[in-house]
Amino acid sequence: MDLTGDEQHSSLAHVLKMSVPASITMLNTTAMKFIDGLMVARVGHQELGAQFMAGMWSFVPESFFLGVLTVVNTYVGQNYGAGHYRRTSRYVWAGMLLSVLAAALMAPTALLARPLFSMFAKDPIASAHLIQLEVIYYRYMILTIGLTLCSRVLEQFFYGVHRAGVVLVASCISFAFNIIANYTLIFGKFGFPALGLEGAAIGTVVSWGLQFTILITLFLSRPFHRRFATRFVTTARRRHCTDLLKLGWPAGLQLCNDILCWTLFISLLVSRFFGDVHLAASTIAMRYLGISFMPAVGIGIATTAIVGKCIGQKRPDLARRRTHVALLVAMAYMGLCGLAFWLFRYPLVRWFIGVGGSTGLPPGQVQRLAADILDVGVKIMLCAALFQLIDAVGIVYTGALRGTGDTLWPMAVTIALSWSITVGGGLVMANAFPQLTSVGPWIAASVYVVALGLMMAWRFESGAWRKIDLLGRRRKRFGPEP
Repeated sequence: MDLTGDEQHSSLAHVLKMSVPASITMLNTTAMKFIDGLMVARVGHQELGAQFMAGMWSFVPESFFLGVLTVVNTYVGQNYGAGHYRRTSRYVWAGMLLSVLAAALMAPTALLARPLFSMFAKDPIASAHLIQLEVIYYRYMILTIGLTLCSRVLEQFFYGVHRAGVVLVASCISFAFNIIANYTLIFGKFGFPALGLEGAAIGTVVSWGLQFTILITLFLSRPFHRRFATRFVTTARRRHCTDLLKLGWPAGLQLCNDILCWTLFISLLVSRFFGDVHLAASTIAMRYLGISFMPAVGIGIATTAIVGKCIGQKRPDLARRRTHVALLVAMAYMGLCGLAFWLFRYPLVRWFIGVGGSTGLPPGQVQRLAADILDVGVKIMLCAALFQLIDAVGIVYTGALRGTGDTLWPMAVTIALSWSITVGGGLVMANAFPQLTSVGPWIAASVYVVALGLMMAWRFESGAWRKIDLLGRRRKRFGPEP
């Protein structure tokens, strides 16, 4: 169906109203890690690599439950669109309960940190300091997962009821506090001791605590309680937890698998095969990639909420049109990022190299180390530049499919492609073309991003999601709105 000028303007305005705050929120999260990385890089290149490796491995178990809990957005959005306002908060409390249970399940993995990082070290004895740093950071992250998951659940509620600005304000306050806390604790300012990487971990944890406090306070406030019955904890039933798990486990497995494959990619195909220099170069590239794809993830989250509301309103045609508008916005942003990666790859990588005097190495060796990291980093940035546009396609269409409740098919495709191309193809490149060094596996990873984006686009445009009925309208699952 062709859109008139007014309809195009309305769809664009609606998408921007939701996606801009969500994108800035995700950018805040990424910028927090980016600035953390810049500060930690001034301590040493091993601290930089340790922070990234430990952060990724702690995110592997967390990502499954995070993926499950993203469908809080789906249920909240569809019930909000259907006018079932009081049902929205039930899925929030169910999600909070699942978050606490997830934290209890994951806490014992803190005991496995040392053998885990020793296994992926090229030389465990020579890398003893690096492993110790990874263990410290991992334990801080894993033991506070309950806090971060509860915060994410609250974010999904505010996105689902189209109050993205609430999340934006909370994230901005948390972001500003994190910069101050990390600067203070990493470098030992204002009378505090210099804790280095451990200071970065503490600052991050406290910042998440602040964000949770802001979100839960607003969630329980009188205006939101009056409309959404947010204080009625007992209205959440086992059925609501079951709904989240039933719809969310494919999304959780999809995200967990994706994170696991990327983590193995960095740990095995980059760090173990090619060493610390390639780990540092890949870490720098991943920090810039976060600035590119995380705002697009925010657009994808907004798309989930927009599509969910449209489905609740029985407007699949509108859901499709607004998905296309969101896609154009994401492609415009990531396309510009790709251009910047291509044109400014040398200064971007050089700016991040913080291997100065704190490493304890002779000046000549420090310069050679910096030159090696720069040489590898700019090549990886070229790979990243090439897949930016198609990555936007995959992210937005995945968000749209999640808004419709279509989570199983994306999960199956992601698992198949990630293991066959990212991991399998990366192993082939590392062994068959060692002269390419870690750039070979990065080429395989780029192929994966392209393949996944094309498959997600095909799935959404096929219209298979139109058969999904989460609200049980065909079965008359719910009675009248209480």
